[in-house]
Amino acid sequence: DGSDGGIARWLKLTDGLGLDRAMVTAERAALPATIFAADAYVHFVRDKTVLEAVASSLTELFAPTIIAERVEGMLAGYDFVSRETLAYFGKRMTQAPRDADFALKYCIEHARTPEQQAQCLDALTFKCSVLWAMLDALQHAYVTPGQIPPGAFKP
Repeated sequence: DGSDGGIARWLKLTDGLGLDRAMVTAERAALPATIFAADAYVHFVRDKTVLEAVASSLTELFAPTIIAERVEGMLAGYDFVSRETLAYFGKRMTQAPRDADFALKYCIEHARTPEQQAQCLDALTFKCSVLWAMLDALQHAYVTPGQIPPGAFKP
């Protein structure tokens, strides 16, 4: 539609936060647990069935509410953040429900057996575990106990 894609909007976010673009695009300074979790997810969707890969994306069902809360919190709590900087998340407010609607319909249509339905639930559980691993890594590195791994981003 002529608008920026997700990667371009993500780079606007990291630029707006003052992060070095070369560091971001080279994926340097990412937390090791984040890299590990993202790789695990890539392997999951590559190696599992299409049904399981699609089911794992059902975390998007909850994205609009969570994104809205986080955007308002960031705008209220950080003077260096603007709506333009957070444009990545604004677009996700409409994309996430569309993606989730597709995934839910796909799973309902294609998960016909109890085994396939269990695979869908397991896939969604796996994706939630991936996201929790990333959040746990952020908490450990930047909040409590504040132990940033060597080579990871230091604010």
